[in-house]
Amino acid sequence: MLNVNNLTQYYNRKIVDIDKAASIITALKSIDVVIGLCHGGFDLLHPGHIKHFESAKQQCDFLVVSVTDDPFVSSRKGDGRPIFTAKLRAYMIANLNSVMMVVISPYKTGVEIIDKLQPTLYIKGPDFINKATPGIEAERSAIQLVGGAMIYTRDEPLSTTSIITYIQDEMTKKKLLLVCDRDGTLIDDIGNIGKTDNWKELIKYRNDVISFLIKLQTKYRTTTIVVSNQSGVAKGLFDENRVKEINKYLAEELTKKGLRIDNWQYCPDIDKSHYESHKDKYNYNMAYIKEHTKRKPSKEMILDGLLELNRKWVEYDKIIMIGDTKDDMDTALHNYLYFVDAKGELNNIDI
Repeated sequence: MLNVNNLTQYYNRKIVDIDKAASIITALKSIDVVIGLCHGGFDLLHPGHIKHFESAKQQCDFLVVSVTDDPFVSSRKGDGRPIFTAKLRAYMIANLNSVMMVVISPYKTGVEIIDKLQPTLYIKGPDFINKATPGIEAERSAIQLVGGAMIYTRDEPLSTTSIITYIQDEMTKKKLLLVCDRDGTLIDDIGNIGKTDNWKELIKYRNDVISFLIKLQTKYRTTTIVVSNQSGVAKGLFDENRVKEINKYLAEELTKKGLRIDNWQYCPDIDKSHYESHKDKYNYNMAYIKEHTKRKPSKEMILDGLLELNRKWVEYDKIIMIGDTKDDMDTALHNYLYFVDAKGELNNIDI
């Protein structure tokens, strides 16, 4: 293919009117420059467009993009479209290095622009390869009539409509912070799981709770933090490494089930007052006996999780505590959270 970096004598600006574009293309084709044409609305310029143009440029010497004018985009896409005017869309595309000329098409379909510009190649995205609609068939015929060919890029398709749909559907969802207890909620509470090496064999999942959380994650924009009091560390039954090992294993297994956990927090400490009344019961590790701890019902583990995730309490429309004990309920009551009893009916709550 020819190097066309020095062919600027054929045009003064990237954005030109359609008659001038046709003249430039005729001149370039006379010296065997391969002209590629991409045509479309290209509303809300996004990475899919940019990659498409880059791939198209690899197939030709000189890439032209024709932008459908506003009335035709509106009649095809409906109210509120285009988001940007044709002039703005042309301006954005003209600033891409892969694009060498931009025109605003005054025609309803691509057939007329193909007939007017007569490119060597008419380049479409991969989603058009097997399409046989009247419109695409007419474009295939049009490019053949001017002695050109229709070819396709192979990049993963991404459409403006899908982005708009995502914004409408996803970005308007309520934002929930799900704070979930571990033992007795995500898994059965067998009492200090981790004190024996066969702990994996002892895990039984609370599938009703897991399904409930997956449902919330599907319906809302969620952040999910697991918080658990792990007094077994202070009691000397296992160490913090065992807690981390269990949490990592649970994270992997829950992911397989379709549940996303964004952050895991635990408190290995015991309040000194509790220790004083139970000190003869266990071989306590005194490093974990504290005047003040982050144990539930404190909200400090929740705050630690948010800090690690770079999130803030005030970002959420609602904060929900899911648990099975009085500590879990008190965490909700003391911190003005919505409480869901993991032992009760999960699916009939009004978020």
